[in-house]
Amino acid sequence: MKAFDTLTNRGQLQRLRQLGLAALAAYAVPKPRLIPLRHEANTTFRVLAADGQQYVLRIHRPEGHTPAAIGSEVRWLMALRQETKLAVPEPMLTRDGSLLTVAAAPGIPAPRSCVLFRWVDGRFCNARLTPSHLERMGVLMAQLHEHTAQWQPPADFVRGRVDAISAPARRALWRPSPSASPSPAVYPTDEDRARTLTLVSDHCSPQAAAVVARTIAQIRTVFQALGEGKEAFGLIHADLHQENYFFQQGAPRVIDFDDCGWGHYLFDFTVTLYELAYHPTYPSLRAALLRGYRSIRPFSEQHEAYLDTFLALRRLQLMIWVIESREHPAFRAGWAEWAHNDVQELEQFLARL
Repeated sequence: MKAFDTLTNRGQLQRLRQLGLAALAAYAVPKPRLIPLRHEANTTFRVLAADGQQYVLRIHRPEGHTPAAIGSEVRWLMALRQETKLAVPEPMLTRDGSLLTVAAAPGIPAPRSCVLFRWVDGRFCNARLTPSHLERMGVLMAQLHEHTAQWQPPADFVRGRVDAISAPARRALWRPSPSASPSPAVYPTDEDRARTLTLVSDHCSPQAAAVVARTIAQIRTVFQALGEGKEAFGLIHADLHQENYFFQQGAPRVIDFDDCGWGHYLFDFTVTLYELAYHPTYPSLRAALLRGYRSIRPFSEQHEAYLDTFLALRRLQLMIWVIESREHPAFRAGWAEWAHNDVQELEQFLARL
């Protein structure tokens, strides 16, 4: 049997489908049929049950979130569903009431944590996005931030910071609650910075690493200016791009809280705006997002001025993620060009400062 990491995308999905069926045995889902949705960091399947119900099964990569962190995501979703009117996924408990299950299958080197959500109906807009859509998203984003600013997580709630750059840093920066003071004095941490610069120097060039070093210095300056008070920092979704929100009868719905964690509220704006930067009506979409947010929650002009630095952080995170994932079937062919283009964009950002 071939090693899992050497398989094509299709070959990996075939094995993961078997693991998914094993995971679904823990749930009350009769005769499930699995349809692949996405296979990158995690793998998701649409699940069609014999009783007509539909779900999404997420299979986590082995080096990703711990079961405790995944369970914490589920707990936040349950709280949002109970305490707000926001349209977010409904987590499904296993037959024994667990928040997730762990499954294995032949040909997959390690067991995988798996979680099941009820299917959420709606339509993606993407190219058809209008300022009205983004204004409603701004309202939803503000409501998410309002909830987290007041919500008291359980004592064993564990999510990481969302502003780490390298994979080891993302795994290292867990903390149980907002009241648990982080130990490093600066973010991104010195260890994160060093790993990132080594990765870029080794796989791109020393010149590219110098650009990244200057970018990290600017990110640190802005983080220090913002601080981590409740008005600026809290539990956030951290992945609100247009493949994670859609609309049902005009109302926005949000899915995929897998990246949720502790960070500056500005980071949520960053993800949404980063994915819209090349949209022909970007200026009006950006203005509408901020207008909707400000209708619910304060957002100062000074914070708005920091958005470009957070956009650079997002670009850097995605660039490092692609370099780290260069052996994945989805990135083997194009990771080097992707990284080169991102370095050029970071140079342009620094030139505007």
